[in-house]
Amino acid sequence: MSTGAMESEVEKKQESETEIPMDFSIKHPLQNCWTLWYYENDRSQSWEKNQKEIASFQFVEDFWSLYNHIKSASELKQGTDYSLFKKGIMPMWEDKANHRGGRWLLSLEKKQRANELDRYWLDILLCLIGEAFEHSNEICGAVVNIRQKGDKIGNIKIKYNICRAYSGS
Repeated sequence: MSTGAMESEVEKKQESETEIPMDFSIKHPLQNCWTLWYYENDRSQSWEKNQKEIASFQFVEDFWSLYNHIKSASELKQGTDYSLFKKGIMPMWEDKANHRGGRWLLSLEKKQRANELDRYWLDILLCLIGEAFEHSNEICGAVVNIRQKGDKIGNIKIKYNICRAYSGS
């Protein structure tokens, strides 16, 4: 085979091995739209006014964009909270969607903040937005509280009928 023919074969092989360009404009929708809230205590305002809506998202890529541009839970100052709730539901018991609900709570000692808080919080966020909990349709959101005595992560609103089913009544 001549040198020219070999070069032609190599070019053909390279063209066939060329990767198809990725389309980064395609987004992956979530089952629900979610809103991230930030709470910082200001005693001159009501609790509700201290809740600040940060952003809402309904695509996986938008979640990661938001998550990668905010402080991690372990970097928040004492007395503050992050809350992630389904859009339209306020992170407060007074919201209608949270009536007759309950919560489970994960309490961490202050010394666990550096190593474990961020991992637990991210795992819970991914389970929320990925609808990975057994009764995801019954869960409204989650909160991480940064406190002096220790931090808490709570998953809010497991509806009354589910709580009853677990208690056997």
